[in-house]
Amino acid sequence: MKKNIFKETQLCISISKRPGLYGTTIHNAGYQALGLNFFYKAFGTNDLEGAINGVRALGIRGCSVSMPFKERVIPLLDELDILAKKAKAVNTIVNEKGHLIGYNTDVVGIKKCLQPLKIKKNKKILLLGSGGISRAFLVALRNLKLNDITICNRTLKKGQTLAKEFDIHFIKWSERNNFNADMIINATSVGMFPNDNLMPISETQIMNAKILMDVVASPPNTKLIKFAKKCKKFTISGPELSFYQACEQFKLYTCKKPPILAMKKAATKLLLKK
Repeated sequence: MKKNIFKETQLCISISKRPGLYGTTIHNAGYQALGLNFFYKAFGTNDLEGAINGVRALGIRGCSVSMPFKERVIPLLDELDILAKKAKAVNTIVNEKGHLIGYNTDVVGIKKCLQPLKIKKNKKILLLGSGGISRAFLVALRNLKLNDITICNRTLKKGQTLAKEFDIHFIKWSERNNFNADMIINATSVGMFPNDNLMPISETQIMNAKILMDVVASPPNTKLIKFAKKCKKFTISGPELSFYQACEQFKLYTCKKPPILAMKKAATKLLLKK
């Protein structure tokens, strides 16, 4: 896609340790569809403070924040939206003339993925991981009135702290394959490229569950998602979640309704190449 860059072009970026093409593809497709003078570019960095200072100093309109920066970025911002305050995690920054506001569009994306399923309140949910995206899940699940949640994390103290904060159950990582749940959510990086031969939980537990959700977007169909599909389970993949939260980001950056069809077409085309 050819894009002309002008002096007035508004720049939006993403920062992560391992940047991908997904956000760049769908955001730019949306800008092009509406004829907006915006451009989106993904950056890899280990210097979080330097990147945020750059967003402020250079007048970058929007910044998407990926793991492992979603919690660490908060002290560098000027204000938090209500969902970001609840989650204590930020995945989206909007620059209002040097005033940086943190949002959590992951919460919105998660709700949009789960609402159509009409999950009953008594269903047991196992959440793997305790990072920023896990916090977004806990806020979204509570908003959906789903309270039978157990969290499991590789780092014992961090997992226990999060469980206490949200008043949910906790099990050790070594116990996860003995825990039966109706829904399993992988909010860890297990299964992410280049370690895409791994699954965060056993095949038996996947077979015992009804719904499997994975936040990993690269590869788009993780080993977990592939096996769950083979077992005829309902699955929600990382790219699906990424799409919904990116549409919410688009609205925040541009103050325009996202062109869903154009963005979805671009996302599908990209995923077919992988």
